[in-house]
Amino acid sequence: MRCKDMQYELKNDFLTVKVSSVGAELQSIRDSSDLERIWQSDENIWPRQAPILFPIVGRLKDDHYYVDGKEYKMTLHGFARDEEFTLISSEESELALKLTDNEFSHKIYPYKFELEVIYRLKEKELSVSYIVKNIDNKKDLYFSIGAHPGFVVPFQKKLKYDDFEITFSPQKSRKMVPMVDHYADLNNKYDVPNQDFRLSREKFKDDALVYELDDSTDITIKSEHVKKEVIFNTGNAKYVGLWSTYPKEGNFVCIEPWWGIDDTLNSDNQYEHKAGINKLVPEESFKAHFSVKII
Repeated sequence: MRCKDMQYELKNDFLTVKVSSVGAELQSIRDSSDLERIWQSDENIWPRQAPILFPIVGRLKDDHYYVDGKEYKMTLHGFARDEEFTLISSEESELALKLTDNEFSHKIYPYKFELEVIYRLKEKELSVSYIVKNIDNKKDLYFSIGAHPGFVVPFQKKLKYDDFEITFSPQKSRKMVPMVDHYADLNNKYDVPNQDFRLSREKFKDDALVYELDDSTDITIKSEHVKKEVIFNTGNAKYVGLWSTYPKEGNFVCIEPWWGIDDTLNSDNQYEHKAGINKLVPEESFKAHFSVKII
């Protein structure tokens, strides 16, 4: 029954969700009026839709790292987004997929792991969970993980990109992490009292807008010209990035919850020292979660 690039569907009275077996990638969220909310990919602008970032978020310094003195190479956001996930279970409102270490992964990532991705649909909300398991009984597991969903903007063709705004709730001061040459400048974080902004292409000319998080945050895409909204809850993420293409004009904005972050400019390339890295002792598990509500 299964084949390469199998597509699975979750559906209720409010939403229809589609997920690919490749990368366990979210490919579509359509509301009851059949309005698509997920960017539908364009090779000339951004060829992804909602990739899962594992076992790194962002870039490694010079695309390599060391474990136990051995060098490994890995490019932007890791390899999980291009791997075939195995189906664990599929129901009308819940889907679970799994990726396990394999011969290919061992060449670039010397750890034994399981990554389980669970999608749950309830009324107008899609919740997403990532469970990372260290299945080695001797060796610690180091990893980062994140999500990168692109949401269609504008929602309706009669509107423009800059008719929409991004708002944060609760409203509070948050630390912003500057990005320098696509690396995280953690030494120069600064307070931003209000993170709300109107969408514009120029907003992303210096890369993603990255904030540290210390609690669950609702990030809303909305416009005064339409009642429809996307409300993204960051769950237990440690960071969130907001990104779109520049100067290419992609009609989307990504809201990216991260449990990890790009390397810093002064990284020593030792994986255990990586900024934002997570550690699991043998046979331990880690759970990340976030959700999307479509109004």
